[in-house]
Amino acid sequence: MLLLLALLLSVVHHYAHGIGCTVTDSDSNLYIFGAPYGDVSLGPSQSDWTSSSTPAGQSQIPVSLANRPSFDTSNPTCMFAPFLNLIVVLNADKSFGVKALHVFDTNARVWNLVPLTAEPEFPGGEGLVATLDHDTNVIYAYSNGKIFRIGDADKDNLSQLSANGKLSLYWLSQFTVTPQPFDGSGYNKPVFGQGTNHLHFFNAPGLKEGEAWIFVVHYAWWQPTQQSYGSFPQLPGQSVYIPFGTKAPPRFAYIPDDGHQVLLVDTSVNTTNAVSGFGESGANFRYAATSQSLIQFSSVSGKLKVLDLNTGNVLEGSGVALLPNIVAASEAKPKVEESSSSEPTGAFSQPSPTVKAAQSPIAIVTSTLPPNVSAVQVVSPAKNMKDSGGVPLLATSLLLVFFAMLLL
Repeated sequence: MLLLLALLLSVVHHYAHGIGCTVTDSDSNLYIFGAPYGDVSLGPSQSDWTSSSTPAGQSQIPVSLANRPSFDTSNPTCMFAPFLNLIVVLNADKSFGVKALHVFDTNARVWNLVPLTAEPEFPGGEGLVATLDHDTNVIYAYSNGKIFRIGDADKDNLSQLSANGKLSLYWLSQFTVTPQPFDGSGYNKPVFGQGTNHLHFFNAPGLKEGEAWIFVVHYAWWQPTQQSYGSFPQLPGQSVYIPFGTKAPPRFAYIPDDGHQVLLVDTSVNTTNAVSGFGESGANFRYAATSQSLIQFSSVSGKLKVLDLNTGNVLEGSGVALLPNIVAASEAKPKVEESSSSEPTGAFSQPSPTVKAAQSPIAIVTSTLPPNVSAVQVVSPAKNMKDSGGVPLLATSLLLVFFAMLLL
């Protein structure tokens, strides 16, 4: 019965609100976006994250800020650019999908919008996984059986945002020097971890237990043979790299969706250390890390679990979930203002209302929205479900749960 109720809550949350995400900055400050209580910075204290009362070091970030993504999708990605102090969010707003980056300036606390074009194609958003390369500020992603990147390491990347408030970037899918060594057509749940400027792919075709395919980031080169990291099953899951000061991180956490264990992969010595997991994982959870901790965020409850990387102990923080739910209130307020300008900028060249960011040390970002997207979007959970086809799917799921409960 409890399992069925948990399934019901998960289904309702998925279709009504989408998924949020979490990320840490260079000072180990923990940020959460798209939670039931909105957006919040919790500071660097692990004791605050795991407190049973409202965290003392928390600071809520207004969800009414211009250019903030709606966090109404099922597969958002949050990344941190350590040399720019920027949080980069991809695929967190249905209005844009993978055709824009939403960039949060952690110093000025403003959102900026960076439109994306494609050469020659966009990746799909549903199964996409992505990471921001530590050294180059280039985003790498895997979708539709192939690897993509946004921009390049020379100049077309987010390092230009401070000088160019109208920056736009592009997706590339035909840039690798060597061919992909496996057939990606059936690789529907890709998993890769960033370590030592390489991308390490798990749960992919042609791999035995503990093996990975490797993509060498700085040379756009696929290693032709598998690399072994020990002995563990190939499972769908998520990964997050473990910060290593100002250097490229050698370690990352591979968190299988079954929640039984966390695999700490050390790419400097090609070994893996398995520790106890969080007990549950999967699509409704997102992860962040500091050099000392691995943090799990539940988009359904808003709660945190923290794995101490030194002791292997897992602590649960329920206090953050006590923060007031401000999402419902914010849905009644416009988060952007109309502009009379119709000057096309970036990838979205059709004249339409523009989104204007607040003044910041970065710049003013003025980015034109795609056609048929209003600059003032006030969307309730019910409208989100209707527009995305969520109502029929939600009704079907509820009926299945209801009949299953009758059989108990």
